[in-house]
Amino acid sequence: MQKNALIDSGPIFALFDAKDSYHKLVKKFLQTYTGKLITTWPVLTEVLYLLSYSIKAQQDFLEWIDRGAIELIEHSSSDIKYIKDRMNKYSDVPMDLADVSLMCISEKEKIKHIISVDSDFSIYKNSNGKYLTNLLKL
Repeated sequence: MQKNALIDSGPIFALFDAKDSYHKLVKKFLQTYTGKLITTWPVLTEVLYLLSYSIKAQQDFLEWIDRGAIELIEHSSSDIKYIKDRMNKYSDVPMDLADVSLMCISEKEKIKHIISVDSDFSIYKNSNGKYLTNLLKL
């Protein structure tokens, strides 16, 4: 069965930076993953910032998106309350905009899986007290 999964900035950055310690793991995972990859504009912004050392890497990343590798889901102004509440709840972690945007979309779209290299998603719970399942086995 095909699983839709959110994808965080870490694995995307690793995919486009061959020197990243997760590059081989992410590349191998994505070569066999058959589900739909879903992310948000805050994640894309974060990846572009992390890749700012190379305009070529940024262009390759944008081309990858343009070819349909990732589905972008947008936020609306009605999501701001959720975002503020979650950032406040996890202020001791802290929860950044990219992470909270993914948690918000997970609830709106009922997505239970994430692809991330960060341990933060083993801390964050949705409004129902559930964790996302990280498909990237670290």
